[in-house]
Amino acid sequence: MLSRRQRDTAQYVADMILELRNMAKAAKLFQVLVPLEYAYYEAFTVANRVTVPPEELERLRELSKAGEGYETQAEEY
Repeated sequence: MLSRRQRDTAQYVADMILELRNMAKAAKLFQVLVPLEYAYYEAFTVANRVTVPPEELERLRELSKAGEGYETQAEEY
């Protein structure tokens, strides 16, 4: 069982990662976005003692695949 301080720290980390994720999303940096999404869910899960639904994990996998295509197109320009 985690202490209150550990849960609060995990929540703070989740909040900071979410800000970075939003910046990456706005800049269409999909290869940066995906690992930040995973890190956010991990920190949020620790802070709130929840599990990520399987369908959300599948959405992240699909986002990762789509992001690879966008990154390749951006490199061509």
